[in-house]
Formats: sequence, structure tokens, C-alpha cells
Amino acid sequence: MQRRWALLGRGCVLAAVLLLVGPWIHDRGFFAHLPACSPFVTACGALAARSLGAATLLALPVLLLMVFVRRGFCRYVCPTGLLLELVARLRGKKRPPVPENFPRLNVWIAMATLGGAALGYPLLLWLDPLALLNGFLGAWRWPVEAALLVAGFGLPLLLVLEGLRPGLWCARLCPLGAAQDLLAQRETAHSHERRVFLATGCGLTGALAVNLVRGTKNAPLRPPGALDEERFPGVCIRCGNCTRVCPARIIRPDLGATGLANLLTPSLHFDSDYCRENCERCTQVCPSGALMRLTHEEKIKHLIGGARIDLDSCLLAAGQECTECIKCCPFGALAIESKDGGFSTQPVLDRQKCNGCGACEANCPVRPRRAIRVVRA
Repeated sequence: MQRRWALLGRGCVLAAVLLLVGPWIHDRGFFAHLPACSPFVTACGALAARSLGAATLLALPVLLLMVFVRRGFCRYVCPTGLLLELVARLRGKKRPPVPENFPRLNVWIAMATLGGAALGYPLLLWLDPLALLNGFLGAWRWPVEAALLVAGFGLPLLLVLEGLRPGLWCARLCPLGAAQDLLAQRETAHSHERRVFLATGCGLTGALAVNLVRGTKNAPLRPPGALDEERFPGVCIRCGNCTRVCPARIIRPDLGATGLANLLTPSLHFDSDYCRENCERCTQVCPSGALMRLTHEEKIKHLIGGARIDLDSCLLAAGQECTECIKCCPFGALAIESKDGGFSTQPVLDRQKCNGCGACEANCPVRPRRAIRVVRA
């Protein structure tokens, strides 16, 4: 009977997730809150970002369930776990037990991530099962983009793993499952204290090493409200929420062009549109705190980057009639400046007015490399 209630509970949650979070929901929707329901995400994100977001409240009911019911989230709520169980059943063979001597890597993952969060870089936060499920659902939108599909590969990989070795993820790899064991005080016996201590130390060491060796010189442009580049790649869980809500479709997952640490993190691209001055959607849907929630007034003042003009390729500076960047700038940061006693003109930028929205770059007619581009400030 208990198993039936567990299947019913997870089935209802999965149905709600597919209904409210599915790829047919293209606006803000409820999908923005799915990863925020994970105490693992909210705790590590809040510790790394040094702030508590409003989304933290969503994790409280799950946290209470985890404390008072052994693996309560896994048994009665987790939609990712239900999908894995369905795969195991379709496998058709009797489910073999996970070997007792297989290491409890989930404890190492959970504690290393928590330790890294203390230094602003929770190393493996993106392995949370709700984040992986949300990333998969957020990858499917029309028109289909290859970068988004890559960002959604996490859940299919889990399903393949479950088919090859049923129960391995839930019992030995899932960090949210390990967090439940730790909260239930089942993993804090003397025989496990050393492992927890070492895992936390590994996380601290790993975060410190990342911060020491990873530079920010080639870091991509980030959506408004992003944490500093030392913390952003670690706090971001690659859930795809910001990419999904952007009406201009300028937020895309980084495919490793700026380094392995930035893989699948959101970056801005102004090749076809710009960051609308009246839109702050991406800042409202981040579950981990990698993007701070901004009001409309705060978003306008937030510095995304700075425009840089290449006069050698600028049509106006070459004597041609072009004022596209000047006409489209929503903040009036660009103007025409006369040179050589009025015989030539060129665009000039008021850096105090420019917030790096990218309107100038998106509308510049010069190809392939625009004459005006937004770079990190």
C-alpha cells in the first residue's frame, strides 16, 4: 500500500510538472520555480550568492519532508526518480541491487558542492535532479536550437544510466538524495564523519583552485543581474530558465568557447536583437541566485557591458550615410561628432549613458564583424 501511495504521489507531481513546466509553456510559467523546490539548490545557491532569494520559500516544504521522512522526497515527490523507475521497469529484467561496495559518491558530490559554495563556487550544483529535469524540458522550444538541446542532455543521460544500471543514480550518485540522508542523520555516524569532512574539504579546495586558475578576461557577456564572474559559473545550475523566457532570444548556452568552467552557462549574443529596456524576465526566474532579481528601474541602470566602436570599419566614419546605431540606441548614448573642421563625421559614445544593451550592435549593418560591439566592461 505504501508503494502505491508513493507511485501515486510522484505520478501526480510528474503530471503537474509536464502540465505546468512542459515545452508548451513559453512565458514565465511555473517552470521557473521547479529547481527552486530543491533545498540542495537553494541552500548552496544562497551560500554562494550570500543572499536569500524569495524562491527559497519554495524549498521549505520539501526540506521539512526530508527531515521527518526518510528519503521522503525521493519516495513521494521526485518526478525525476519516477521517470528513472519507469525506465527500470521497461528494462524487463529483475532489478539487480547496487553492490554494497560501490562508493557513496553522492555524499562526496553533495558535501563538495556545499563546501565549494562557502567560497562562492558550488562545484556540482547543476547535478541536482530537478535542475536536470528542468533543463531538459526547457530545451524544447520552436525553433529548435542546437545549443539548447545540448543543455538538455542531462536527463537523457540519466535515463540511459538507469537502463544500464538500475538504481545507481538514486542510491549512489544523486546529491539531493545524499542531502536527505545527511538531514535524517543517517550518514553522520562515526564511520562516515571522516568521509563528510574530506568531501567538504575537497569542495573548498576545488573552489579555491578554480578561483585561482580561472581568469575572467575571456568571460562572455552575462544577462543583467548576474553575479561577478568568479561566482557565476558555479552558482548557475544550467537550468535554462533565463534562456527560455527571453523574448529577444539573445540568451544562449555557452558551448565551451570561453572555457570548460563556463560550459552551458547563459551568455548574451546581439547578432539579431538586443536586451530590451522594458524587460527583466530573466532576472525573475533564476532559482539559484546566479541572477539577482531586478526591478525595472534597477535593470535599466545595471551595466551589462560597454559599447566599443571600430572607426576603421564604421560606415559613418568612412563618409557614408549611416546612423543606425545612433537612431536605435534607447538611452541616447550615441551621437554624431564632427571632425576635421566639419568635413567628416563619426559616432561618439557617452559611456555614462550606455548600459551595454546591444541595440547598436544588433542594428549595425556592417558584416561579418559589426563596427560597434558590446564587450565586458
